[in-house]
Amino acid sequence: MEIMIQQGSDANKKQALQRLCLLTRRGFRSIAPVQMKSAVLYALGSDDLKVRRWAFNALALIGDERDIPVMEAYWRRSFNDPDVFEAGLTALAQILDKPTLLKTLSSAGVALSPRVVMALAQHPGAFDEELAGLRLDLSKASAGDLRSATLLVGLQRAPDTLFSDRHPVSSVIGDLNTHDDGIVAQYSFWATVEHPDLDLGSVSVPPAVFSQLRPNVQAWAYRVLTKDNVTAKRHYDLIVEGSESDYADVREGVAMGLRDIFYDSLDTIVIDWSLTEEDIVIREKLWEHMAVNAEYSPGYREEAEKAYRSSSANSALRARLEAAGKDQGLLLTFRKIALQTGDPDLFTQIAGNTVTNNIQNFQGPLQAGAISNAGPGNTGTVSIGQQQQAVSSIEADLKQLLSDLQRTQTSPEQEKVVAAVEDAIKTPTRGRVGKVLDWLKSAKEGMTSIADFTEKAGALYTKMAPALEHLPDVLG
Repeated sequence: MEIMIQQGSDANKKQALQRLCLLTRRGFRSIAPVQMKSAVLYALGSDDLKVRRWAFNALALIGDERDIPVMEAYWRRSFNDPDVFEAGLTALAQILDKPTLLKTLSSAGVALSPRVVMALAQHPGAFDEELAGLRLDLSKASAGDLRSATLLVGLQRAPDTLFSDRHPVSSVIGDLNTHDDGIVAQYSFWATVEHPDLDLGSVSVPPAVFSQLRPNVQAWAYRVLTKDNVTAKRHYDLIVEGSESDYADVREGVAMGLRDIFYDSLDTIVIDWSLTEEDIVIREKLWEHMAVNAEYSPGYREEAEKAYRSSSANSALRARLEAAGKDQGLLLTFRKIALQTGDPDLFTQIAGNTVTNNIQNFQGPLQAGAISNAGPGNTGTVSIGQQQQAVSSIEADLKQLLSDLQRTQTSPEQEKVVAAVEDAIKTPTRGRVGKVLDWLKSAKEGMTSIADFTEKAGALYTKMAPALEHLPDVLG
């Protein structure tokens, strides 16, 4: 995880920081806390606002007084970025005592406005009295204040009188579902998903028109439908509608919401969806759902095993599948696969001995083998026609990859990858092409020194991976 936070794309850095926050809140601890802390502090200097915000969110959970000088320096630079500023304020409030924090605010010229109070009160503590005295008029409050308020609702920190002395938060939050500010509307649905006492009854928008909301709002609106099995089953058709959205963010929201949900016939929908879904991030979330619910569906078990086998050893996906399937009898199967595909290969050497997938830090001892080159499981007979078509398709893609790589700056990694691609073009077997795909997967996640190749690697991986299971083990 440290590697992703330091070297991944901005999207991957954000997701790794979100994962760190989630695991930390669940009570997991890193076995390398110093390295993890260093990576998160490093992320405060990112050019991406969301990365900086989630770095502060993480430091609110793992930071201590030794980190304050660095945190305060970056926090002061964020005054013009309200979301980052508030996240930094919340992190400082979690670490510093009230007198010290008030002194810090005073020296920075920050007054105790309603929005500042709400940021300070996101964690239980010294500002509960100030929070209890706040009242936000929905018709007059700024979008910034309402964003902060909805965050408090989702974190279960909002007093019931935050919006009104007469109407509790649960009966008012739905009024923000159609707010002109898209983030306020999104956060209102997010809060409904997160708060245990809120549900579809707290929403003011009929589910039948969720698809007419802005995409970022839809993503969380559909999550309300997947908050429990009963609601999900009742809105079966709408979940299918969300899974077929033209917007990847919406489909990802549905996939995330389904993780712990299962009802009769859902497996048919999800398996078909996973086979046609073009976005690898969404497919991985669907595979994680399958691993969680493998006991209910033989098809889920088969697809989860296939996904595990096709992924790189020590990859984030393998770690997530192991965690998701540990209660479904899948962990032993996964570890057997890891042992079968655990010999070090070229791309382990490229990465170096210190590169590991640090999700393992949170999940206990996992198989720490090398990158798999076995490819997806092949449970049927591959026809000669399929094989020839796969070889032809892969050769064309490999030649395109080689051409792209040859236009990049020469480096030790580039030279090794070029040699491996040339080897795969010459002899396109499952093992040799699998090694190239392993590198593309790692590069897609930002684990490469080859400049500006992350996006291209992701597109090539998505295009090439389906053909791997149809390739021969050896060429006659």
